[in-house]
Amino acid sequence: MLPPHPNRYKYTKKPTLSMQKTFTDQEIVDGIRSKNTPLLDAIVAYLYHQCQRSITRLVTSNSGSPADADDLFQDVIVAFLQNVWEDRFELRDGVMVTTYIHGIANRMWLKELRRGINRNDRNDKYGKQQHNDQTDTPTPEVEVIEQEELALSLTTFNRLDELCQQILTAFYFEKKTMKQIADEFGLGNEDNAKTRKYRCVQALKRLMNA
Repeated sequence: MLPPHPNRYKYTKKPTLSMQKTFTDQEIVDGIRSKNTPLLDAIVAYLYHQCQRSITRLVTSNSGSPADADDLFQDVIVAFLQNVWEDRFELRDGVMVTTYIHGIANRMWLKELRRGINRNDRNDKYGKQQHNDQTDTPTPEVEVIEQEELALSLTTFNRLDELCQQILTAFYFEKKTMKQIADEFGLGNEDNAKTRKYRCVQALKRLMNA
């Protein structure tokens, strides 16, 4: 059976998700490989609701807009489907589907920034926003990062070991608590999770200063 054309998932409106439609990682992979269109639609809707918020944070905190984030997700999901269909993705211990998708998103957004697509438009939008919000004091989290620095930071992040990438993604992008992270990654308790996150942050700083 041939899979649906990938452009099917370049939707014009956000998919809806039934509360009953949730999937394990194994069910996601098996469902994609089945090439069953209704099942694929349900899986894509589930992945959208699982990943889009963190992908939006990634993009909007790094010179992009919510519309850019939606475009990026569509490209990411097509790439993920094709990787599964072409046997370039396999489930491994410690690597969740959502983490793999975030990795694709990081790499794709890095390439987008390197190409400088719509850079002038983004700078114009930021300039207008800065003018409108000129009474606010900007924080490091919302300041626009120079393109070269951003490229370096994302490239460096991808050099961390997989567990550190997962923990930092869970904390900073998915906004999970230390308890949730401890439970999800088998770290025992919140103190252990905090210690491991601290070590991952220090490892990232060392790589960036190398």
